Amino acid sequence: MKRSILLALAAAFAAPEAIATPPAASVAMTCDAGAEETGGEAPNLHGNWDFLMVPQGAPSFGVMSIGFVGAEYGGALVPVRTAPVVLRSITLTGNRIRMVVASAEGDVTFDGRLSAKGDFMCGTVTYHSGATFPMMAQKRPSSYRSQHQAERTR
Repeated sequence: MKRSILLALAAAFAAPEAIATPPAASVAMTCDAGAEETGGEAPNLHGNWDFLMVPQGAPSFGVMSIGFVGAEYGGALVPVRTAPVVLRSITLTGNRIRMVVASAEGDVTFDGRLSAKGDFMCGTVTYHSGATFPMMAQKRPSSYRSQHQAERTR
């Protein structure tokens, strides 16, 4: 075991450029949220979601929590590498979802589609500067069941 570690260290010091230059990140994402269901009950977005964004080719993971503020959706997005941000607007029209994140530089938006089961979303994030990149999120399973949006009142 010690010999293996020594060999690995010797190889690293013999070729420091191999350590100093990490390989370029490349993440390919496809978005197929499935067909929109017609006439069914609107999905309930309430819960915790794991998400993946790929700004400038670098993967960024985190957790998104969506809940109700009165009869409307609200929540927070917590990327692993940065501070939490507020989801100040979440709109669901059919299977189209739009979220607006408040930032000091201006609004950041997500426009995407929700799966027929309501447990997966994918789309595009647009920064205030106009830069765009893909994002997808998957709802975590939970036994907690909140009221649907249509049943809530202020």
